[in-house]
Amino acid sequence: MTSAREHPAQGAALIKDEALCLNVRPFSKTSQMVTWLTAGHGRVTTPVKGAQRPKSGFVGRYDVGYTCELVFYARERNGVHHIRECAPLALREGLRGTWRGAEAAAYACDLTLRTAQPGMANPALYRALGGLLDVLPACAPHEATLALLWFEATLLHAVGLGPDFSPCAACPPAPRRLFSVEEGRFVCGHRPSRLRTPPTLTLHDDIPALYRRFLAHPLAETLADARAAGRRDDLGRPEPFPGVFGLRRFLGVFLSAHLDLPPGPRRTVLDLLIG
Repeated sequence: MTSAREHPAQGAALIKDEALCLNVRPFSKTSQMVTWLTAGHGRVTTPVKGAQRPKSGFVGRYDVGYTCELVFYARERNGVHHIRECAPLALREGLRGTWRGAEAAAYACDLTLRTAQPGMANPALYRALGGLLDVLPACAPHEATLALLWFEATLLHAVGLGPDFSPCAACPPAPRRLFSVEEGRFVCGHRPSRLRTPPTLTLHDDIPALYRRFLAHPLAETLADARAAGRRDDLGRPEPFPGVFGLRRFLGVFLSAHLDLPPGPRRTVLDLLIG
């Protein structure tokens, strides 16, 4: 799917790749700046000149959540590349028919934009985001929340920032352990902290177990298992897997600490999904 050749006039390689549209923002009165996650070249930003003119060849060719075939001239020293062509491959119109799906998709695309690196392919992250966008339109509110938690866990693993839930071999088994947020591992006397007063969370065993389950199973299978379980917590809320609410809290704290993300947008999206 990915190809490249030299374009002598521009002094840059002409690249053709699949890409997920992450963000569209104004660049001028008639132009837009579009950020993509490509399958083979990581995060890519392209200005689209005249995109908002009625006769532009790019009208309706891209939007947040689309998968497109993108052709662009790659610059070696600049993160902004010149676009040549763009053809939609998957419009995901179902996301436009449900505001909850649209909210979840916008959050996932923004999280990816803030995390993916320019010029560095990450096939696992690309597959995870595409899979999430495919299933969101058919998700019930609590299922959309579960899908976002699955995506957050998968994203952390894909970019190499996932928590280390390995227990200390010298410590006796315990249902609850202290976890150092900044160091990303459990705290115990056999592995002294490098920090004087590390911020910690108390985690029940259900939380690491659910995190590992998310990494081990694709999203479609996870949602199918959740529907089959039909579990609810003591307050009557859907809780398809033990530890869902604890993992939601943990991931929020962990993402803020390791990706320097403001907690407000995430909290708003998750509250809206179950509201």
